[in-house]
Amino acid sequence: HTKFGIPRQGCLAPDARAKLTLYQDVVGGDAAAALSGLGEYSHVWLIWGFHLHADAPARPKISPPVLRGRKAGVFATRAPYRPNPFGLSLVGLDGVDGGTLHLTGVDLVDGSPVYDIKPYLAEWDAPRTAGLLRAASEPISSLDVAKQALRVVMTEAARASIGVEMERRQMVDREALVKDAAQLERVLGQCLAADPRPTYRWRKQQRDRVAAEYDLCVDRLCARCRFETDGSVTVLSVRPDGASL
Repeated sequence: HTKFGIPRQGCLAPDARAKLTLYQDVVGGDAAAALSGLGEYSHVWLIWGFHLHADAPARPKISPPVLRGRKAGVFATRAPYRPNPFGLSLVGLDGVDGGTLHLTGVDLVDGSPVYDIKPYLAEWDAPRTAGLLRAASEPISSLDVAKQALRVVMTEAARASIGVEMERRQMVDREALVKDAAQLERVLGQCLAADPRPTYRWRKQQRDRVAAEYDLCVDRLCARCRFETDGSVTVLSVRPDGASL
């Protein structure tokens, strides 16, 4: 992932995959030993840094995209503009290979520094109380991501270009995380349905009532996408990252 297109939460894009490799010197010279036993868990917590926002000033109130122009206190959001720019993500663990974790449902940008890894323990980490949100918290309790989900349309041209790229990957790119056309379509659909546009871009489109095109890049592939004014987004084409349109 690049910054634009990162899922708001990893659970919104369960097919978004990543590899996390530990530095040997950070864990006493034996990364595999440090990860011993972790493969028995289905999910892990990642504590990481918003390194692309490290120099951004902290803000007392935030207008995250999901609130569509409304504001909430920074500690009532998961926005990156924080006094200490740390992120916390619950991600799926597909497996452990030596000093490398294979992860799913990832909402980190490529190159994000990860400071710690902890196993997810459902019996301790999942709250048992029913009403987690107080009724008085109107800006937060009124969130409904499903109602905001965009309808994703995949053009025949996009499917054709995806097929070409998948054939190329099978021959020359064995390190790719996305390995087949169906998986790439699922990842793109999940990321786009959650509407990756920041608030200022969404607001501009609402005001101007015109479609806008952006690139969404996943695993070194970039999809050209047109965000329509009717609540849909059309995938126009897919190309390798860095290739010309």
